[in-house]
Amino acid sequence: MEIPQMFHLLTLEEAQPSFTASKNPEPPTTQQQHIQPVLPAQKLLFQALRHPKQALIDGEVWPPVFEPENVRSAKKMIPLGTDVFVCTYPKCGTTWIQHICSQLLFNKEYGPRQGTELCVTSPMIERVGAAFCDSLKYPRLLKTHFSWSNLPKQCPQESPATAIASPQPKYIFAVRNPKDCCVSYFHHNRNFKLYDWTDGQFDDFFELFMHGQLAFGDYFEHLRSWLPHLNDANVLFLKYEDMLSDLEGSVRKIGQFLGGHAAKLVEDREALTSIVAESRLEAMQRDQQRWFPESALHREAFVRKGSSRDWKNYMSREQSDRMDRRFRKALARTVAEKWWKAEMRWDDAVEEEGGQTEESDSGMESGDEFLKSCADSEAFRPCSSTSQSSALDSE
Repeated sequence: MEIPQMFHLLTLEEAQPSFTASKNPEPPTTQQQHIQPVLPAQKLLFQALRHPKQALIDGEVWPPVFEPENVRSAKKMIPLGTDVFVCTYPKCGTTWIQHICSQLLFNKEYGPRQGTELCVTSPMIERVGAAFCDSLKYPRLLKTHFSWSNLPKQCPQESPATAIASPQPKYIFAVRNPKDCCVSYFHHNRNFKLYDWTDGQFDDFFELFMHGQLAFGDYFEHLRSWLPHLNDANVLFLKYEDMLSDLEGSVRKIGQFLGGHAAKLVEDREALTSIVAESRLEAMQRDQQRWFPESALHREAFVRKGSSRDWKNYMSREQSDRMDRRFRKALARTVAEKWWKAEMRWDDAVEEEGGQTEESDSGMESGDEFLKSCADSEAFRPCSSTSQSSALDSE
Protein backbone atom coordinates (compact mmCIF):
# COMPACT_ATOMS: atom_id res chain seq x y z
CA MET A 1 0.00 0.00 0.00
CA GLU A 2 1.43 3.35 -1.02
CA ILE A 3 1.58 6.13 1.53
CA PRO A 4 -0.47 9.13 0.35
CA GLN A 5 1.78 11.89 -0.92
CA MET A 6 -0.17 14.67 0.77
CA PHE A 7 -0.78 14.88 4.48
CA HIS A 8 -2.55 17.30 6.75
CA LEU A 9 0.21 18.54 9.06
CA LEU A 10 -0.91 19.42 12.55
CA THR A 11 -0.11 22.82 13.96
CA LEU A 12 0.64 23.12 17.66
CA GLU A 13 -2.90 24.39 18.17
CA GLU A 14 -4.36 21.44 16.28
CA ALA A 15 -2.25 19.08 18.37
CA GLN A 16 -4.48 19.99 21.33
CA PRO A 17 -7.66 17.85 21.40
CA SER A 18 -10.02 20.72 20.66
CA PHE A 19 -12.56 18.42 18.98
CA THR A 20 -12.88 20.81 16.02
CA ALA A 21 -13.30 18.87 12.78
CA SER A 22 -11.27 20.18 9.86
CA LYS A 23 -13.23 19.55 6.68
CA ASN A 24 -10.81 21.41 4.40
CA PRO A 25 -7.31 20.85 5.75
CA GLU A 26 -4.51 23.01 4.41
CA PRO A 27 -1.98 21.18 2.22
CA PRO A 28 1.54 20.81 3.61
CA THR A 29 3.98 23.64 3.07
CA THR A 30 7.01 23.25 0.84
CA GLN A 31 9.43 23.59 3.74
CA GLN A 32 8.97 20.35 5.62
CA GLN A 33 11.73 19.08 7.87
CA HIS A 34 12.71 15.43 8.15
CA ILE A 35 11.38 13.70 11.21
CA GLN A 36 13.62 14.04 14.26
CA PRO A 37 14.27 11.27 16.79
CA VAL A 38 11.29 11.01 19.13
CA LEU A 39 12.26 11.83 22.69
CA PRO A 40 10.83 9.65 25.50
CA ALA A 41 8.23 12.27 26.47
CA GLN A 42 7.10 12.93 22.91
CA LYS A 43 4.59 11.60 20.45
CA LEU A 44 3.94 12.27 16.77
CA LEU A 45 0.51 13.46 15.74
CA PHE A 46 -0.32 12.82 12.09
CA GLN A 47 -3.25 12.75 9.73
CA ALA A 48 -3.02 11.55 6.16
CA LEU A 49 -5.61 13.04 3.86
CA ARG A 50 -8.78 10.92 3.98
CA HIS A 51 -7.54 9.19 7.15
CA PRO A 52 -8.39 9.67 10.86
CA LYS A 53 -6.04 11.72 13.02
CA GLN A 54 -3.67 9.42 14.95
CA ALA A 55 -0.62 9.44 17.19
CA LEU A 56 2.64 7.51 17.03
CA ILE A 57 4.02 6.47 20.43
CA ASP A 58 7.04 4.18 20.70
CA GLY A 59 6.43 2.91 17.17
CA GLU A 60 2.76 2.08 17.81
CA VAL A 61 -0.35 3.85 16.50
CA TRP A 62 -2.71 5.24 19.15
CA PRO A 63 -5.63 7.69 19.33
CA PRO A 64 -4.34 11.27 19.17
CA VAL A 65 -5.20 12.18 22.78
CA PHE A 66 -3.24 9.31 24.32
CA GLU A 67 -0.11 10.27 26.26
CA PRO A 68 3.18 8.33 26.16
CA GLU A 69 3.56 8.18 29.95
CA ASN A 70 0.09 6.67 30.36
CA VAL A 71 0.58 4.02 27.68
CA ARG A 72 3.97 3.06 29.12
CA SER A 73 2.81 2.95 32.73
CA ALA A 74 -0.19 0.79 31.76
CA LYS A 75 2.14 -1.77 30.20
CA LYS A 76 4.19 -1.91 33.40
CA MET A 77 1.41 -1.84 35.99
CA ILE A 78 1.19 -4.79 38.34
CA PRO A 79 -2.41 -5.96 38.64
CA LEU A 80 -4.04 -7.01 41.88
CA GLY A 81 -5.53 -10.43 42.44
CA THR A 82 -8.98 -8.83 42.68
CA ASP A 83 -8.73 -6.98 39.36
CA VAL A 84 -11.03 -7.79 36.46
CA PHE A 85 -9.91 -6.80 32.96
CA VAL A 86 -12.28 -6.56 29.99
CA CYS A 87 -10.00 -7.21 27.03
CA THR A 88 -10.94 -6.73 23.39
CA TYR A 89 -9.95 -5.28 20.08
CA PRO A 90 -12.06 -2.11 19.66
CA LYS A 91 -15.75 -2.57 18.88
CA CYS A 92 -15.99 -6.19 19.98
CA GLY A 93 -18.42 -5.73 22.87
CA THR A 94 -16.20 -3.89 25.35
CA THR A 95 -18.80 -1.49 26.78
CA TRP A 96 -21.44 -4.21 26.75
CA ILE A 97 -19.34 -6.51 28.93
CA GLN A 98 -18.24 -3.66 31.20
CA HIS A 99 -21.90 -2.82 31.80
CA ILE A 100 -22.73 -6.44 32.66
CA CYS A 101 -19.72 -6.81 34.94
CA SER A 102 -20.48 -3.53 36.71
CA GLN A 103 -23.98 -4.73 37.58
CA LEU A 104 -22.61 -8.02 38.87
CA LEU A 105 -19.70 -6.58 40.85
CA PHE A 106 -21.15 -3.34 42.21
CA ASN A 107 -24.86 -4.14 42.21
CA LYS A 108 -26.90 -1.16 43.52
CA GLU A 109 -23.82 1.06 43.84
CA TYR A 110 -23.49 1.02 40.05
CA GLY A 111 -25.40 3.63 38.12
CA PRO A 112 -23.41 5.49 35.46
CA ARG A 113 -24.42 9.13 35.07
CA GLN A 114 -22.87 12.46 34.16
CA GLY A 115 -19.55 12.75 35.97
CA THR A 116 -19.37 9.04 36.69
CA GLU A 117 -19.68 7.65 33.18
CA LEU A 118 -18.61 4.07 32.60
CA CYS A 119 -15.40 5.32 31.01
CA VAL A 120 -14.52 6.83 34.43
CA THR A 121 -15.59 4.03 36.76
CA SER A 122 -14.16 1.37 34.44
CA PRO A 123 -11.41 3.18 32.53
CA MET A 124 -9.13 2.07 29.73
CA ILE A 125 -5.74 1.59 31.38
CA GLU A 126 -3.66 2.69 28.40
CA ARG A 127 -5.69 5.91 28.22
CA VAL A 128 -5.55 6.95 31.90
CA GLY A 129 -2.32 5.29 33.07
CA ALA A 130 -1.43 3.28 36.16
CA ALA A 131 -1.65 6.18 38.63
CA PHE A 132 -5.31 6.84 37.84
CA CYS A 133 -6.08 3.14 38.21
CA ASP A 134 -4.46 3.18 41.65
CA SER A 135 -7.07 5.73 42.77
CA LEU A 136 -10.02 3.44 42.00
CA LYS A 137 -11.97 1.48 44.59
CA TYR A 138 -11.49 -2.27 44.80
CA PRO A 139 -12.35 -4.50 43.10
CA ARG A 140 -11.22 -2.65 40.00
CA LEU A 141 -12.99 -3.25 36.71
CA LEU A 142 -10.53 -2.19 34.02
CA LYS A 143 -10.68 -2.07 30.26
CA THR A 144 -7.90 -2.58 27.73
CA HIS A 145 -7.32 -3.07 24.02
CA PHE A 146 -3.83 -4.44 24.65
CA SER A 147 -2.71 -7.58 22.89
CA TRP A 148 -1.59 -10.39 25.19
CA SER A 149 2.08 -9.37 25.10
CA ASN A 150 1.35 -5.90 26.53
CA LEU A 151 -1.27 -7.02 29.04
CA PRO A 152 -0.48 -6.38 32.74
CA LYS A 153 -0.03 -9.74 34.42
CA GLN A 154 0.54 -10.92 37.96
CA CYS A 155 4.24 -10.99 38.83
CA PRO A 156 5.52 -14.51 39.53
CA GLN A 157 5.80 -15.38 43.20
CA GLU A 158 9.11 -16.47 44.71
CA SER A 159 7.60 -19.49 46.39
CA PRO A 160 5.60 -22.02 44.34
CA ALA A 161 3.35 -22.57 47.36
CA THR A 162 2.67 -18.83 47.56
CA ALA A 163 1.98 -18.69 43.85
CA ILE A 164 -0.68 -21.38 44.16
CA ALA A 165 -2.38 -19.58 47.04
CA SER A 166 -2.17 -16.12 45.50
CA PRO A 167 -5.30 -15.00 43.61
CA GLN A 168 -4.80 -14.04 39.99
CA PRO A 169 -6.44 -11.15 38.14
CA LYS A 170 -9.27 -12.19 35.85
CA TYR A 171 -9.39 -11.44 32.14
CA ILE A 172 -12.56 -11.48 30.05
CA PHE A 173 -11.52 -11.67 26.40
CA ALA A 174 -14.20 -11.06 23.76
CA VAL A 175 -14.01 -11.34 19.98
CA ARG A 176 -16.22 -10.35 17.07
CA ASN A 177 -16.06 -11.31 13.42
CA PRO A 178 -13.69 -8.93 11.60
CA LYS A 179 -16.21 -7.69 9.05
CA ASP A 180 -18.69 -6.36 11.60
CA CYS A 181 -15.81 -5.15 13.76
CA CYS A 182 -14.43 -3.17 10.83
CA VAL A 183 -17.76 -1.47 10.10
CA SER A 184 -18.39 -0.61 13.75
CA TYR A 185 -14.85 0.75 14.15
CA PHE A 186 -15.40 2.87 11.02
CA HIS A 187 -18.43 4.54 12.65
CA HIS A 188 -16.49 4.95 15.88
CA ASN A 189 -13.74 6.88 14.10
CA ARG A 190 -16.27 9.14 12.38
CA ASN A 191 -18.23 9.74 15.56
CA PHE A 192 -15.47 10.67 18.01
CA LYS A 193 -14.32 14.26 17.61
CA LEU A 194 -10.75 13.42 18.56
CA TYR A 195 -10.19 11.63 15.22
CA ASP A 196 -11.22 14.73 13.20
CA TRP A 197 -12.80 12.47 10.58
CA THR A 198 -16.51 13.18 10.55
CA ASP A 199 -16.73 12.89 6.75
CA GLY A 200 -14.54 9.79 6.49
CA GLN A 201 -15.30 7.19 3.82
CA PHE A 202 -15.58 3.46 4.40
CA ASP A 203 -13.35 2.46 1.47
CA ASP A 204 -10.45 4.42 2.99
CA PHE A 205 -11.05 2.92 6.41
CA PHE A 206 -11.27 -0.59 5.01
CA GLU A 207 -7.72 -0.32 3.64
CA LEU A 208 -6.40 0.87 7.00
CA PHE A 209 -8.13 -2.03 8.76
CA MET A 210 -6.80 -4.58 6.29
CA HIS A 211 -3.24 -3.32 6.75
CA GLY A 212 -3.38 -2.95 10.53
CA GLN A 213 -2.72 0.79 10.34
CA LEU A 214 -5.30 1.93 12.89
CA ALA A 215 -5.17 2.98 16.52
CA PHE A 216 -4.73 -0.12 18.72
CA GLY A 217 -3.02 -2.03 15.95
CA ASP A 218 -3.86 -4.96 13.73
CA TYR A 219 -7.09 -6.89 14.41
CA PHE A 220 -5.65 -10.20 13.26
CA GLU A 221 -2.42 -9.92 15.23
CA HIS A 222 -4.39 -8.93 18.32
CA LEU A 223 -6.60 -11.99 17.99
CA ARG A 224 -3.69 -14.36 17.37
CA SER A 225 -1.90 -13.11 20.48
CA TRP A 226 -4.76 -14.28 22.69
CA LEU A 227 -5.42 -17.70 21.14
CA PRO A 228 -2.91 -19.69 23.27
CA HIS A 229 -4.61 -18.38 26.43
CA LEU A 230 -8.30 -19.00 25.76
CA ASN A 231 -8.34 -21.94 28.17
CA ASP A 232 -6.27 -20.34 30.93
CA ALA A 233 -7.95 -20.69 34.32
CA ASN A 234 -8.20 -16.93 34.82
CA VAL A 235 -9.42 -16.14 31.27
CA LEU A 236 -13.06 -16.16 30.16
CA PHE A 237 -13.51 -16.28 26.39
CA LEU A 238 -16.66 -14.80 24.83
CA LYS A 239 -17.92 -14.25 21.30
CA TYR A 240 -19.96 -11.16 20.53
CA GLU A 241 -22.27 -13.20 18.32
CA ASP A 242 -22.96 -15.69 21.14
CA MET A 243 -23.92 -12.81 23.42
CA LEU A 244 -26.40 -11.62 20.78
CA SER A 245 -28.00 -15.05 20.48
CA ASP A 246 -27.98 -15.98 24.19
CA LEU A 247 -27.55 -12.96 26.43
CA GLU A 248 -28.86 -14.67 29.56
CA GLY A 249 -26.45 -17.56 29.12
CA SER A 250 -23.60 -15.11 28.61
CA VAL A 251 -24.50 -13.11 31.74
CA ARG A 252 -24.67 -16.34 33.73
CA LYS A 253 -21.28 -17.40 32.38
CA ILE A 254 -19.71 -14.05 33.31
CA GLY A 255 -21.17 -14.18 36.83
CA GLN A 256 -19.90 -17.70 37.43
CA PHE A 257 -16.46 -16.68 36.21
CA LEU A 258 -16.33 -13.63 38.49
CA GLY A 259 -17.40 -15.74 41.46
CA GLY A 260 -18.41 -14.55 44.91
CA HIS A 261 -21.40 -12.20 45.02
CA ALA A 262 -21.60 -12.12 41.21
CA ALA A 263 -22.02 -15.89 41.08
CA LYS A 264 -24.85 -15.69 43.62
CA LEU A 265 -26.62 -12.98 41.64
CA VAL A 266 -26.84 -15.07 38.46
CA GLU A 267 -28.40 -17.90 40.47
CA ASP A 268 -31.12 -15.52 41.69
CA ARG A 269 -33.84 -15.55 39.03
CA GLU A 270 -35.13 -12.05 39.81
CA ALA A 271 -31.65 -10.51 39.86
CA LEU A 272 -30.59 -12.33 36.70
CA THR A 273 -33.71 -11.23 34.83
CA SER A 274 -33.11 -7.62 35.85
CA ILE A 275 -29.46 -7.64 34.75
CA VAL A 276 -30.31 -9.25 31.41
CA ALA A 277 -33.05 -6.68 30.78
CA GLU A 278 -30.69 -3.78 31.54
CA SER A 279 -28.02 -5.32 29.31
CA ARG A 280 -30.10 -5.68 26.17
CA LEU A 281 -28.94 -3.34 23.43
CA GLU A 282 -32.24 -1.49 23.25
CA ALA A 283 -31.89 -0.67 26.97
CA MET A 284 -28.29 0.42 26.52
CA GLN A 285 -29.30 2.73 23.68
CA ARG A 286 -31.23 4.84 26.20
CA ASP A 287 -29.43 7.61 28.09
CA GLN A 288 -26.20 7.10 26.18
CA GLN A 289 -24.36 9.77 28.13
CA ARG A 290 -23.88 6.96 30.67
CA TRP A 291 -21.09 5.54 28.54
CA PHE A 292 -19.27 8.61 27.25
CA PRO A 293 -20.03 12.31 27.65
CA GLU A 294 -21.95 13.70 24.69
CA SER A 295 -19.33 16.42 24.25
CA ALA A 296 -16.88 13.78 22.99
CA LEU A 297 -19.15 12.74 20.12
CA HIS A 298 -20.16 14.38 16.86
CA ARG A 299 -23.69 13.16 16.29
CA GLU A 300 -24.16 9.42 16.50
CA ALA A 301 -24.94 7.51 19.68
CA PHE A 302 -22.05 5.59 21.21
CA VAL A 303 -24.03 2.32 21.30
CA ARG A 304 -25.12 2.02 17.66
CA LYS A 305 -26.69 -1.13 16.15
CA GLY A 306 -25.06 -3.99 17.99
CA SER A 307 -25.98 -6.43 15.23
CA SER A 308 -24.36 -9.15 13.17
CA ARG A 309 -23.80 -9.06 9.39
CA ASP A 310 -24.31 -5.29 9.16
CA TRP A 311 -21.07 -5.36 7.15
CA LYS A 312 -23.04 -6.35 4.03
CA ASN A 313 -24.45 -2.81 3.95
CA TYR A 314 -20.93 -1.41 3.52
CA MET A 315 -18.57 -3.90 1.88
CA SER A 316 -18.41 -4.74 -1.78
CA ARG A 317 -18.08 -8.37 -2.83
CA GLU A 318 -14.42 -7.72 -3.65
CA GLN A 319 -13.79 -6.29 -0.17
CA SER A 320 -15.59 -9.20 1.45
CA ASP A 321 -13.49 -11.71 -0.47
CA ARG A 322 -10.29 -9.87 0.45
CA MET A 323 -11.26 -9.97 4.12
CA ASP A 324 -11.96 -13.70 3.84
CA ARG A 325 -8.52 -14.33 2.37
CA ARG A 326 -6.84 -12.16 5.00
CA PHE A 327 -8.68 -14.04 7.74
CA ARG A 328 -7.69 -17.45 6.39
CA LYS A 329 -4.07 -16.44 5.94
CA ALA A 330 -3.75 -14.91 9.41
CA LEU A 331 -5.56 -17.66 11.32
CA ALA A 332 -4.79 -20.82 9.35
CA ARG A 333 -4.20 -23.87 11.56
CA THR A 334 -5.50 -22.09 14.66
CA VAL A 335 -8.64 -22.67 16.72
CA ALA A 336 -10.11 -19.51 15.16
CA GLU A 337 -9.90 -20.90 11.64
CA LYS A 338 -13.46 -22.27 11.75
CA TRP A 339 -15.08 -19.34 13.52
CA TRP A 340 -17.78 -17.15 11.91
CA LYS A 341 -18.42 -19.26 8.82
CA ALA A 342 -22.04 -18.07 8.64
CA GLU A 343 -21.41 -14.53 9.84
CA MET A 344 -18.71 -13.83 7.25
CA ARG A 345 -20.31 -15.58 4.27
CA TRP A 346 -21.38 -13.29 1.43
CA ASP A 347 -24.54 -15.25 0.72
CA ASP A 348 -26.34 -18.27 2.09
CA ALA A 349 -24.62 -20.70 -0.26
CA VAL A 350 -22.04 -22.99 1.29
CA GLU A 351 -18.55 -21.96 0.27
CA GLU A 352 -16.35 -24.61 -1.28
CA GLU A 353 -13.29 -25.52 0.72
CA GLY A 354 -10.14 -24.37 -1.01
CA GLY A 355 -10.18 -22.85 -4.44
CA GLN A 356 -9.64 -19.37 -3.08
CA THR A 357 -6.56 -17.41 -3.93
CA GLU A 358 -4.64 -16.23 -0.88
CA GLU A 359 -4.04 -12.50 -0.47
CA SER A 360 -0.75 -11.74 -2.12
CA ASP A 361 1.99 -10.35 0.09
CA SER A 362 2.78 -7.82 -2.62
CA GLY A 363 0.72 -4.72 -2.01
CA MET A 364 -0.01 -5.82 1.55
CA GLU A 365 2.30 -3.54 3.45
CA SER A 366 2.96 -4.65 7.02
CA GLY A 367 2.37 -2.35 9.96
CA ASP A 368 6.13 -2.15 10.60
CA GLU A 369 6.77 -1.19 6.97
CA PHE A 370 4.05 1.44 7.17
CA LEU A 371 5.55 3.04 10.28
CA LYS A 372 9.03 2.95 8.77
CA SER A 373 7.79 4.65 5.63
CA CYS A 374 6.15 7.29 7.82
CA ALA A 375 9.43 7.94 9.60
CA ASP A 376 11.28 8.19 6.27
CA SER A 377 8.81 10.66 4.81
CA GLU A 378 8.73 14.42 5.25
CA ALA A 379 5.04 14.37 6.07
CA PHE A 380 5.39 14.19 9.84
CA ARG A 381 7.01 16.23 12.55
CA PRO A 382 7.51 15.53 16.28
CA CYS A 383 5.03 17.18 18.58
CA SER A 384 5.57 17.69 22.30
CA SER A 385 3.13 15.67 24.36
CA THR A 386 2.09 18.38 26.78
CA SER A 387 -1.68 18.38 26.57
CA GLN A 388 -3.67 16.81 29.37
CA SER A 389 -7.17 16.21 28.07
CA SER A 390 -10.05 14.54 29.81
CA ALA A 391 -10.03 10.81 30.42
CA LEU A 392 -13.51 10.74 28.94
CA ASP A 393 -12.80 11.49 25.31
CA SER A 394 -11.82 8.23 23.66
CA GLU A 395 -12.97 4.67 23.21
